[in-house]
Amino acid sequence: MAKRVSCSVRGDHGLGYIYVDAVFYNPIDYTEFVEGRRRFEDVRRATLKSLIDTSVTFPALPEDVVEKLGLPIHGEVEVETAAGRERVRLAPAIIQIEDRTAASYVIVRPRNTTPLIGVVALEQMGFRVDPVTGKLIKRLPLMLLEKTKNTIR
Repeated sequence: MAKRVSCSVRGDHGLGYIYVDAVFYNPIDYTEFVEGRRRFEDVRRATLKSLIDTSVTFPALPEDVVEKLGLPIHGEVEVETAAGRERVRLAPAIIQIEDRTAASYVIVRPRNTTPLIGVVALEQMGFRVDPVTGKLIKRLPLMLLEKTKNTIR
């Protein structure tokens, strides 16, 4: 049974933008927490109102948030964007929406841009967008990090 997720929809003429509160974690800190080697209070994280964008493959974070979280840059790749081809930097992150968590690369965007959640993270967490209502629907995930005694609930 699909469950509706708490989100806000903004826009005109019934077509809107879907925003959710998403938590982005430093993947090294998060792993150390899950392994019991770090306190949750010491995990670098940011809770951000993020735009769900089904035309985007990977999540994207502004550079200032990437720096604040201490996300390691794993490389630079050429991608196709709405503005055309461009080179972007990639950093790994852990992303949480409600009780669902995914590990994904995030694209590093310019400072003060809107955080985006793309289809890779959505599908890993088992979310889809209802095209009729524009709401985020929770279904069975493709991937969940295995629950341990220290998993964030």
